[in-house]
Amino acid sequence: MIKLPLAEYRTAEIQEYQGHPLINALPPINSPQQTAQLLSRFPRVDEAEKSLSAHIRRHAMMRILDQFLYPTKSHLQLEQMISGMLRRGYLSRNIAAIDYQRNLDDASRTDFAAIARNAGNEALVSSVIGCSGTGKSTAVEAILKGYPQAIFHPEYQHVQLVWLKVECPHDGSVKNLCTNFFRAVDDALSTDYQQLYVKSRSSAESMLGDVARVSALHSLGLLVIDEIQHLEKSRSGGAAKMLNFFVTLTNVIKVPVLFVGTPKALELFQPTMRSARRAAQFGSLDWGRFARTDVDGSDGEWERFIKRLWKLQWFKHPTPLTEEMMELFWHYTQGVAHIAVSLFYLCQARAVVANREIIDRALVTKVYQEELAMIHPMIAALRSGREEQILQYDDLDLPKESIRNTSYSAAPIALVHEQASVTKQEGSMQERLTALLVQIGIGDDIAPIIAEQALDERPDEKDNLLGLLAHIQSMNSKVETTTSTTSTQKPKKQVLNPAYVDHDLRLMRDDDSEQTYQNLKKKGVVIDLLEYI
Repeated sequence: MIKLPLAEYRTAEIQEYQGHPLINALPPINSPQQTAQLLSRFPRVDEAEKSLSAHIRRHAMMRILDQFLYPTKSHLQLEQMISGMLRRGYLSRNIAAIDYQRNLDDASRTDFAAIARNAGNEALVSSVIGCSGTGKSTAVEAILKGYPQAIFHPEYQHVQLVWLKVECPHDGSVKNLCTNFFRAVDDALSTDYQQLYVKSRSSAESMLGDVARVSALHSLGLLVIDEIQHLEKSRSGGAAKMLNFFVTLTNVIKVPVLFVGTPKALELFQPTMRSARRAAQFGSLDWGRFARTDVDGSDGEWERFIKRLWKLQWFKHPTPLTEEMMELFWHYTQGVAHIAVSLFYLCQARAVVANREIIDRALVTKVYQEELAMIHPMIAALRSGREEQILQYDDLDLPKESIRNTSYSAAPIALVHEQASVTKQEGSMQERLTALLVQIGIGDDIAPIIAEQALDERPDEKDNLLGLLAHIQSMNSKVETTTSTTSTQKPKKQVLNPAYVDHDLRLMRDDDSEQTYQNLKKKGVVIDLLEYI
C-alpha cells in the first residue's frame, strides 16, 4: 500500500486559483531559473575513480548515459506548458465547490462512446513533436517528477492524481492503451482498476468510458500519451477513435492531454483536429535538434551542450575541447542529444580500454564507423537537409542497453567468474569494505564492484579489512612492468599519460596529413607565404 503525501495548501499566485484545493496543493509556479536548476543533472566524476582499472572505470562512465541532462529553452517552454495545462484544467473541477459531487455524478452517467464519435476541438489538448533521441520523453518525465504524482486531501477525503504518463502500445490498440492506463493508475494509487475493468469480453468503447470515469473520480490533472505515432499502425479507424476520445476527455471532464511523439504523429492530428490553431491554446512544441552558433557570434545551444558534456572525462589528464572536435561531433551527430552523449561515452570507453587516454579525431571516427553504423543512414539524411530524406527516418533512438553491450565488446574478457557461495560473514565484510571505499571518494555505484573483486582475488584476506584495502590500492597504483626471469626477456614499457593544454599542437595532428595542415593553418601555426610575396 502506497502512503500518499497529505495536501499542504499554499497561497494562490493569482486570483483565479484562490479557493481551489486541487491547484493550491501543487508546488509553487517555477521561474525559468528555478526550472533550469530543477532539471539540470550533472553526474559526479570523482578524482579517485580516474585511477581505477579500465574495466571498472567503464561502469563509472555509464553515469553519462543515465545522469546527464542539460536544460535548454525548449525545456523551459515545456515546463511552462505543463504548469499551465495542469492549473487551467483544474479551474472547473473544484472539490470545495457545492456542485462538485453533482458534476461528478453527471460525468459517471455520460455516454463517452457516443460523444467521442463527434468530438470537437479543445484548447487543453497539446503536443510535443520531435525525432527520437532528442530527449522529449526524458524532459517530460523530469518535469513531471517536480510534482507529486498523487495527493490525499483529508478534509475532502479525496485522492488527487496529479499526472499520469501512459505509453501508446506498439500495435496502436485502443484496448491495450486502456490496459496501460489502468496499470499506471494502479501503480500510482495501489488500486485494482486493471482487474476490475480489463476483461476479455470488454469492448474498446466501454473501456474508454471507464478510463474517463476513473480520471474524473481521481481528478486527473494531466494525461501524457507517449509514442503517439504508434497509432498510425492501428486499423479500422482506431487512431481516429482514440484521438476523438482524448479530445472528448478534455471537453467533458476538462482533463488536459499532452501527446508526445515523432513527426509521423502529425499525420494523425490533421483529420481529427481541423482547427489546429484553436486547439492549441498552450502551443504545440516542436522539439528539434540543438541549434548551432547564434547569429551574434555567441555560443548556441549546441556549443553550450557539448562544452558541459565534455567535462565528464574519467581521464587522469582530460582532453581539451577544440573547435575541430566540436565540429566533428556535430558532423557525426547532427545535434541529436542522445547520439552525441552515446558517441562521447563510447569514445571514452574505448580510449580507456586501449590504455590511451585521449579523444582525438581518429578515435571518434573509428567509434562512429564501427559502433554506430546502424544510424548512418539517418545521420546522412539529417546532414543532407532534404525534407523528403529526413521524413523517411522518424526513429533515431539508440537503446542504452545496446550502447552498454557495445562498449563491453570493445574490451577483451580476461576473467572467468567462478560461482561460489558467500557466507554471511563475507557479505558483511563486503558491505564494510564498500562503505570504506565510498568514504575515501569512490562512487557508491562503483564501490560494491571493487569490493567484490577484491574479495574474489584475496579470499585469504576475507577477515582483514585493512589488508583488502591495501590490495585495492596496490591494484590501482601498480605500474605495469615485469622483471625478466631469463636474459632474453625485456621489461614492458611504462605507459605515459600526457597532460594536454588548450591549443595543444598534439591535438591538431590527424592521420590525414591534409587535415593536419588545415588545422595548423587555422590556428596560425603555419604561415601562408603567398601573402608576403
